[in-house]
Amino acid sequence: MIHLEPREAASEWLSLVDTTPAMVFDPQVCRAQWAGLSQALPGVDLFYAVKSNPYPELLSTLAAEGAQFDVASAAEIRMLESVGVGASRMIHTHPIKTDAEIERAVASGVTTFVVDNVDELWKLIPYRHAIRVMLRLSFIAPDAPIDLSKKFGAMPKDALSILDVANDSGIRVDGLCFHVGSQAASAYTHAEALAHCLKLCEAILAEELPPIQRIDIGGGFPAHYLNDPIDLMAFCAPIREVLQTVPDGMQIMAEPGRVISAPAMALVCKVVGRARRGDAWWFYLDDGVYGAQSGRLFDGMQYRMTVYTSAEEIAPCVFAGPTCDSIDELGRFPQFPVLNMNDVVVMHEMGAYTLASATHFNGIAPPKVVTRTLPDSVPGIERA
Repeated sequence: MIHLEPREAASEWLSLVDTTPAMVFDPQVCRAQWAGLSQALPGVDLFYAVKSNPYPELLSTLAAEGAQFDVASAAEIRMLESVGVGASRMIHTHPIKTDAEIERAVASGVTTFVVDNVDELWKLIPYRHAIRVMLRLSFIAPDAPIDLSKKFGAMPKDALSILDVANDSGIRVDGLCFHVGSQAASAYTHAEALAHCLKLCEAILAEELPPIQRIDIGGGFPAHYLNDPIDLMAFCAPIREVLQTVPDGMQIMAEPGRVISAPAMALVCKVVGRARRGDAWWFYLDDGVYGAQSGRLFDGMQYRMTVYTSAEEIAPCVFAGPTCDSIDELGRFPQFPVLNMNDVVVMHEMGAYTLASATHFNGIAPPKVVTRTLPDSVPGIERA
């Protein structure tokens, strides 16, 4: 979705940044998303997925809201420690870890780990008296474009045998977890997976294995890209229905990432070059897929854009990034205003899996980040 504004209206965005390209982080939006999801999932303990965006001020903003955190590496643990978050507020959810990674995490004070196979259990035996473990199961949401269960997660039918091995090894498995996939279109798979886990808890008790005390329903909560705006209360309704059946004393957890970080950042960039090639105009921006727009390649994401231009001529066009690589292409449009040099393009919902996977290809640095609370007068912004 593209929204056109007069070129002079870009001045409010440009006043927020020293140069382009730049990412603008709005802590107010971040807090609003956290509060909205907390209200939509009452009684659920939220652990922000650091992997989606580890920007220090974003982490600090969430920490001040009382957030807990989902980490996948010792480096992410250090990021949180650098902003004053202790290990008691972290869980380590990477199902596959090196021995060195486990040792560093335990030394930092992390006590919760995740496994999805027997071989991973063996690595945890030396630490079995100091840690708690969750078993990750595979549940796939058919409406999630990013499938996270083909790489991780034990089949539910294998859960009892894995738990039996853990029990014989002296490893305390007190939790079940899953991740249905990222950017899910609905929460029905979340709800079905939670209901399945609750039934599995009964089977575990029947086998006289240690009881399950917590279930982590993972992430997958969507951001508003080109789809309709997200109503978190409506989206999470199927989960809330199943939550009513959770036994007293059972902890329910979740790992939101994209839904929190994506709306909290916008990308401000400019047209730095243009060329007529055949029937189409090519517009070269000062950021591309090797910078903050890597999600176009990795996740197939398309971002809402506000374009500030005084152009009147219409023609086919192609947007491209600043590197020499032909893969650095950002979208083709059959009819579009013929932009001029230094016209401004603002891309929204840019906080998730963007800077986290940016590179310095061709020696071009990713956009810098500035922290600003965006005024309501800024064109193109949609408040949470």
